[in-house]
Amino acid sequence: MTQAEQIRQHLIDTQAGIELLMLEVPLQPVLQPSGSHPVEALPRIVIRQMLSLTVSRKLIERAEKRAEQMGCRLAQLPYDVLLECGMSRSKASTIGAIDAYYQSHPQKMDDWINLSTAELLKATTAIKGVGPWSASILAMFHFAHEDLFPLQDSSLRKAIALMKERDIIVIPERAQPYRSYLACYLWEFLDQKRL
Repeated sequence: MTQAEQIRQHLIDTQAGIELLMLEVPLQPVLQPSGSHPVEALPRIVIRQMLSLTVSRKLIERAEKRAEQMGCRLAQLPYDVLLECGMSRSKASTIGAIDAYYQSHPQKMDDWINLSTAELLKATTAIKGVGPWSASILAMFHFAHEDLFPLQDSSLRKAIALMKERDIIVIPERAQPYRSYLACYLWEFLDQKRL
């Protein structure tokens, strides 16, 4: 049995009634660190928050193009340029705060890779404008932390409610140490319209 299969079986064993849904969707791959620096990853996560994939991709493409033209990274784009690229004022401010944090504390951000999940969430949310959702997504998909469940994610709350309507009670705590994968499967259920 592969690690991904073991994780899926653990979720089936800990979440009563979820088995049929789990077997209807593709096996979720084991999370892997992204390899990019957090000062590159975090602004893109902030841009994606509360936006469709299509819209966020377009905004990121515009910002990356401008950054390339200006010879800087996305996080270094001036506030007004971020606005021209279509960012909201709050996202532009947060992206600026991410770069300011990195400029002031490069070693701290470089060391994020060595932090526990709780320490990483605390360090990330210390940046003005970066909330728990963005911090959780960074931990899960950038650093491959396997055991967190971002309850503040509206899609996850929706999935849990829809499962409850089917008499499937999702209890994220029972999924430890693989709560991140439970979140991934719930997102997949929604994406594939299984709920």
